[in-house]
Amino acid sequence: MPQFVAVCAVDEIPEGQGRVFQAAGREIALFRVGGQFYALDNICPHRGGPLGEGIVWGTEVTCPWHAWSFDLRTGAYTFDPELAVEKFEVRVEDGQVQVAV
Repeated sequence: MPQFVAVCAVDEIPEGQGRVFQAAGREIALFRVGGQFYALDNICPHRGGPLGEGIVWGTEVTCPWHAWSFDLRTGAYTFDPELAVEKFEVRVEDGQVQVAV
């Protein structure tokens, strides 16, 4: 069963951007859009690009290496929803963003 792990303070992630954090031995891409937080596996399945360094447009992130786009809400690849990166549950408590890993 996943456990929530604090990964950063709320103010460490600017609105409309992502950051990469380590949590329980995992590399997690954490994004802030519209005041909501989303967490995905940081590794793009195409060629291993860092999704946390990607460009955020609405609720999608585009991998900076080869422009594959993923839905932040589901982890699904934009052009083939059957292909997805792992999505993690996120919550905020006491000003800390926590991810279930």
